[in-house]
Amino acid sequence: MRIKHLARLVALCFCFPLLASVATGQSVTASDFRSAGRFLEFSYGTATPKFKGMDGSFASLGILEFKSGYSLRDSVTANVIGMDDFYSFGSYMDEDLRAFGTTGADEDVARLGRFGIGNRMGYGYDWQGTALELYNQNSINWTTLHADHYPDASDDAQAIFDRYGTQLRFGQLMEAGAKFHVSQTVAFTGGMEGAVIFPRYVFWPWLGSVAIYSIAEGAVELIADQIMESNPTIGPVAYFLLKNGLSLAYYSLLRGDMAWPFNYEQPLTVESFKLGLNLTF
Repeated sequence: MRIKHLARLVALCFCFPLLASVATGQSVTASDFRSAGRFLEFSYGTATPKFKGMDGSFASLGILEFKSGYSLRDSVTANVIGMDDFYSFGSYMDEDLRAFGTTGADEDVARLGRFGIGNRMGYGYDWQGTALELYNQNSINWTTLHADHYPDASDDAQAIFDRYGTQLRFGQLMEAGAKFHVSQTVAFTGGMEGAVIFPRYVFWPWLGSVAIYSIAEGAVELIADQIMESNPTIGPVAYFLLKNGLSLAYYSLLRGDMAWPFNYEQPLTVESFKLGLNLTF
């Protein structure tokens, strides 16, 4: 049964972008892009677990992340480019990885590990040698949560640790970010991410929630593409603001209801900021 669910989730990860493109009359294939390549990406930053309405707070954590995937690029105009990346990734979050700061006496401590698959899309500006890409990123992932100093944790934190246990928990994340290319093979990335970790797996309500999000994404992409056609200069910024504004709104709703709008449990979330190095070959 678990294998069947996993197969469904992997298929849905790739089916929803396709459904959105069909709904908006678009079809993106590898032949639509002028360049393609594999990439590796290493990121480091800070992450903070959060639980809406919790008395007290979790300590901030350092985060290390690795991505491996396939990157597609196309020229929209002489100076405007489109991007579409598909990747798998793994992350580890721990207070010992923090570059600065200390854990407060009233803060609860957790460690998290996760892996998943995702897609990021956007547009950018090409200056013949350097480039700036602005993107929106979505992924599905599986996370394990471990409590540090459990006996000393607050009552709210203990309830969260007890609910999640140490099992793999399904979730999804959204990220707004930018990638600055200093050459054809080297780029620097920066992004702000909101991740939702579900305390239990409810397939059909989750499917309904993601379907609503995907339909909204299709509508937003249609508007952004109209702007791109009429004014390519501001198109990348418009796409970035519209897509990430929608993702932020959806993430905010999921913080209070893991299967919005179907009234299920409140999930644990993680908000992070990361800087990274991207190598394309």
